[in-house]
Amino acid sequence: MGTTVRLTAEKMAHLASRVVDRLWDADLIDFKMHERDLRQQIVGVLEEDLRIEDEIANEAIERIQTYKREIPYGSDEWRVLYERFFHEIALRRGYTV
Repeated sequence: MGTTVRLTAEKMAHLASRVVDRLWDADLIDFKMHERDLRQQIVGVLEEDLRIEDEIANEAIERIQTYKREIPYGSDEWRVLYERFFHEIALRRGYTV
């Protein structure tokens, strides 16, 4: 909590390849698109999703930091506030957690 999960370009490419493989294997896509292009589209979606989560996380942390008294980073109270704020901000933005 409060820390972002970073995926390397290689990890995102691997994840995108797995998604494409599953889509093709399960016959869930029926349009013609080169596999490489589909993987690139999925990587783009992953990157955008991570960017949005980073924004939400940063906003939640900023809200905690506005408290008059200091709330120690990582404390139980900090984690509860972070989760609450993260979910409130995500809901307000229409982002599904």
